[in-house]
Amino acid sequence: MTNCRLCFDLPHGSKKVWNVPLLESPNFVALPSLGALVEGWLLLMPKRHFICMGALPPSFAAELMEMKYILCSILQEYYGQISVFEHGPSRSNLGIGCGVDHAHLHIVPLAFDLLAAATSFLPEDVLWSKAGLEQCQAAFHRGEDYLYLEQPIGIGRIATHNGFGSQLLRRAIATRVGAPNEFNWREDPQLPKVLATIDKFRSWGGGVYACKNRLKVAA
Repeated sequence: MTNCRLCFDLPHGSKKVWNVPLLESPNFVALPSLGALVEGWLLLMPKRHFICMGALPPSFAAELMEMKYILCSILQEYYGQISVFEHGPSRSNLGIGCGVDHAHLHIVPLAFDLLAAATSFLPEDVLWSKAGLEQCQAAFHRGEDYLYLEQPIGIGRIATHNGFGSQLLRRAIATRVGAPNEFNWREDPQLPKVLATIDKFRSWGGGVYACKNRLKVAA
């Protein structure tokens, strides 16, 4: 049993516009991100409760990759270069989880190098290595917190550490876009960008549905 708010809102329906799926597959949903520092920021998450993407069973891998590919393709058409990242906690109630202990992959239009932007926010001894979902799963099963970053899409990297702190990559993005004090999604929900993202995504919905008719696109 979990007290996760998302686990309640997703199956029961939510009146909060940022918790209404824009796209869904049998096991995943895409939501607009509350606290979007740039327009186009989406979250890809499983419908069932998992603490991080590394905790997903192997049977979810192909569907996750397909959903990620579709979402990145849509955002690239509108916004250009895309970054994918995750703050991956090994267990609940850790700072790295950013206050949302339900697995979620950030899919974000960014025209700059996020790894370079994040360097000054990282502990000095952090090392990055090439990675995909398998390496995230391995880190989780070792009980390690991790950061996962994909930029460009298809080139993944992982770093593990017990001292990443909260919202590290969000802090890096906020600083890079000139809003260093607006990184906290709870304090700065960025609703105009959230609403613009929803409008833009829904204008593409028919095209996605025609190409991937097994996926459900919000009207």
